[in-house]
Amino acid sequence: MTLHKPNGITTFEHFKKALLTEVDALLYVDTDVIFLSPISDIWQYFERFNASQFAALTSEHEDENIGWYNRFARHPFYGRMGVNSGVMLMNLTRMRTHKWVSHIIPIYNEYKLRITWGDQDIINVFFYYNSDALFLLPCEYNYRPDHCMYISVCNVSAEGIKLLHGNRGNFHSNKQPLFRAIYEAIETYKIGTNPYLDFVLPLNASLNENVVKETNCGLLTEETMRLAKHMFARYQKKMHD
Repeated sequence: MTLHKPNGITTFEHFKKALLTEVDALLYVDTDVIFLSPISDIWQYFERFNASQFAALTSEHEDENIGWYNRFARHPFYGRMGVNSGVMLMNLTRMRTHKWVSHIIPIYNEYKLRITWGDQDIINVFFYYNSDALFLLPCEYNYRPDHCMYISVCNVSAEGIKLLHGNRGNFHSNKQPLFRAIYEAIETYKIGTNPYLDFVLPLNASLNENVVKETNCGLLTEETMRLAKHMFARYQKKMHD
């Protein structure tokens, strides 16, 4: 299940409704996130929470040299480099018990003139003061251009990229051709057709074009394709039956 965050901070009653009192847990993703793995892969991280944790996020950066929060933030943030709110596991039962809303609104009121990235900054402030409530996800569950545009700083060689986050419009621009190629392959694919023939093969061809391979992110073709090839391998056999 996914939930889109509200555009702005409003009232306590609004947040009570947003926390969906009948729902125990959910996975929030930004609208510019693509799943390259089954949802169950990330959902199983709920089982790894300890007794104090009620949310899971990935780090905003993996390299302090290009980190935003450690260089520019004017407010407290989680850990060494902050967290990114584009993918978030939320145990709502525990969040209600912790009285999440009663913490978030005062943070907004105190820091609203010092935040740049909206809700993400508010979440960072909260987990700065409540670090024991957060489980840190591996970077492959929120893979962004920042992980590869200069050098590769997220090791996805073993697991592959699980969730691809085309933030800052990278699914629709020519800045990072790998991200756009993946988005277009998924957009073009017609559900019900052979996914190996009509998705895996066209995507593999796109990722091997020079315009992709000449970029730093384009060096990750194999890591991008690993899960898709594994999941849809059985359809390759059907092509020859």
